[in-house]
Amino acid sequence: MTVRVLAVADSDSYLKWAAWSLARLRDDRGTPALVPAAVVVRSPLAPTPEQSAAAVAGTGLAAPPVLSPGALARLVRARRPDVVLVAATGPVAELVARRVLRATRSGRRPALVTGLPGMALPATQHGTGWRRWADAFVVHGRHEAEPYRTAFARHGAAPLVLLSRLPFLDVPSAPTDHVPPPVAPHRVVLAAQAKVPTTRDERVRLLDGLARLADDGFEVTVKLRARTGERQTHNEPYPLDALWTAEHRRLGRSVDEVGFAVGPMSDHLTPGTALLTVSSTAGLESLARGLPTVFLTDFGVGPEQLNEAYVGSGCLAALDEVAAILRAGGPTPEPGWCEAGYLHRGDELGPAVRALAERARAGTLEPRTAVVPWSWPRYLWSTTRSALPATLSARLTR
Repeated sequence: MTVRVLAVADSDSYLKWAAWSLARLRDDRGTPALVPAAVVVRSPLAPTPEQSAAAVAGTGLAAPPVLSPGALARLVRARRPDVVLVAATGPVAELVARRVLRATRSGRRPALVTGLPGMALPATQHGTGWRRWADAFVVHGRHEAEPYRTAFARHGAAPLVLLSRLPFLDVPSAPTDHVPPPVAPHRVVLAAQAKVPTTRDERVRLLDGLARLADDGFEVTVKLRARTGERQTHNEPYPLDALWTAEHRRLGRSVDEVGFAVGPMSDHLTPGTALLTVSSTAGLESLARGLPTVFLTDFGVGPEQLNEAYVGSGCLAALDEVAAILRAGGPTPEPGWCEAGYLHRGDELGPAVRALAERARAGTLEPRTAVVPWSWPRYLWSTTRSALPATLSARLTR
C-alpha cells in the first residue's frame, strides 16, 4: 500500500515541522511507501522563498508552492490524498480543514492530522477549538498528551493524541554507538524569538549581555527567524537586528561585536558551538546534538516566557553565568527530564498514519460533513486575507 500524504503549512515554523514530519515518515521502516507532497496556503504569514528554503533544508523536499485556498481545494480533488497534515496557525488550520472537507464531500475524505511545531503547553481553549475537527493531534512530550485529551474533550472532540519526537531533532544515539568527545565551545549562537523577551528594554539588555560574551572571547551570532520586515509565525515588534543597529553605539559597542544570520538552524549547530535561548525549540535541537545549551532566566521563567517546560532540565542559567558555565564545559541536561520531556524515543505517528490511511480508503473515518468556525470574525478575516493576491495581502499586514 502506498500512502499519499499532503502537508499544508502557512508559515516558516509550521512548514519546517511539516517538511521534517514528511521526511521522517518517508524514512520510517514501519510506514508503507510514502508519496509526500507539501504546499503553503496563501496567508499574511506565508514564508519568503528564503525562509521556505531554510525550512525544508535537509528534508529532501523542494520548497513548496504557495496556493490560494481555491487552488488547494482543486489540488486535493486531483491528488486524492489519504492523509492531510494540517500544519498551520489556528484560524488558517480551520480554513484548510474546511476546504479539504468541502473538496471531498462527494467521495471519501482524507484523514486530518494536525499539531503544533514545538512545545505545546499549555493546552489552550483556542488552540484546541480551532483544531477540534482533527482525526489525530500530534504532541511531542509525554506530559502533553493528557492535557490535550482533556482540552479537546471540553469541545466534545476526541482525536487520537499521538506521541512523536519533534521531527527535526537528531535521533538519540544508542548505547553502543560511537559518540565523539565534546568540543569546547568557542562560539555562541542565540536562537532569536519574536515573542520573548517581550519589551524593547529587555531585548536591548539581551543584546548587551551577548556583547559581554564577545568580551569574554566568544564569537557571538544571533540566528534570526526572519530579517527585519519579513513575516514569521509570530509578530516581532522589536527585531533584534534592527535594535542592534539602533543601539550598539549607545551601549558603547562596535557593530561587528554581535553577528546576525538567517538560514537553517542546523547550519549553526556545529561542534564548538553553544546555543542560548529563552525558550526556542532550537534548544532541543542543540541538546539532541549534544551541544552545550543554556535556557536564559534573565527575563523570567513561566508561561509568559514560554519556558516552563525547561524547568528541571539542568540547563537554566542567567546571562552573567554563561561564560563561566561554558568554560567549564556547559550544563549537563538531566536524563530523566530528557525522557519525560521532548528528547524521548517514542514515535506513534508512523503506525497511526498507516492506520488512518487504511480507514480513509475504506471510507470508515468518522463523518466530517461541516466544520463550524471556532470564531467567525477571525475565520472570515483569515478567509478574506488568504484569498487576496499575495502582494496585496503582504501590503495589508504592514
